[in-house]
Amino acid sequence: MSLAHASAFAVSLLVATAGITLAADATPPAVPGPTPVASEVPLPDLTMAPLVTLPPITPSLLADPGLPADGYALGDPDAPVTVEVFADFQCPYCQRFSLLVGPELVESWVRPGHARLVFRDFAFLGEESRWAAVAGRLAAEQGRFWPFHDLLYSNLLGENVGSYTPDRLLVMGRMAGLDMGPYIAGLQVPAARETWATIEQEVRDAAATRGVSATPTVFVDGVKVATPDAATIGAAIESALATRSAPPQASALPGPSGSALP
Repeated sequence: MSLAHASAFAVSLLVATAGITLAADATPPAVPGPTPVASEVPLPDLTMAPLVTLPPITPSLLADPGLPADGYALGDPDAPVTVEVFADFQCPYCQRFSLLVGPELVESWVRPGHARLVFRDFAFLGEESRWAAVAGRLAAEQGRFWPFHDLLYSNLLGENVGSYTPDRLLVMGRMAGLDMGPYIAGLQVPAARETWATIEQEVRDAAATRGVSATPTVFVDGVKVATPDAATIGAAIESALATRSAPPQASALPGPSGSALP
């Protein structure tokens, strides 16, 4: 697909998703003669464009860790401990976690093979969160989720202020090395709505079955971590590793008289 086609698609997608109402508030000037019906009123020639100039997309603030990645997972698939992070791409605390805590976890626990890091969508902060989650899933399908994840958080400007408009998601997709044909096709409204329906159900399930109610929420081997900072998560990983390496406890055997043998 050509750049011109991609740009045209971005504009059409922007109009379709922005919820803009083309309704005039002012009373129109009087028109001599019979009042025209609504279908006969001439429409102005409008060109849609952003009303606020946003900064250009910047490269990721994080270096590619160069680790095995599979979908939303980063690290050795045989790592003994799994760290799950439930996050929203518009959440400022998730941004801080991803840019500061995440790299420390990767270097201390994921790179040595002690743990595997898994991202879980918990998009709830509005329309741009939904579109970012859909775009992230499309990147995961191409095995490029983590570079795309880092680009999203590196370019977050605030909640629903235009960080993840369709045109910006297209630029980030290209910068992340995505195959743009399937990526653009997946961002078109019918396909994107199907993807979002799947993600939305996952969010509901996480809230109902795992008690996720805020972001970021971190689980280590299925146990929720009280505070999502590097020290607390590291301690939880150490505990999980110790549990896995501890020898099994021998159960007491009953003696001849029914008493337990030492």
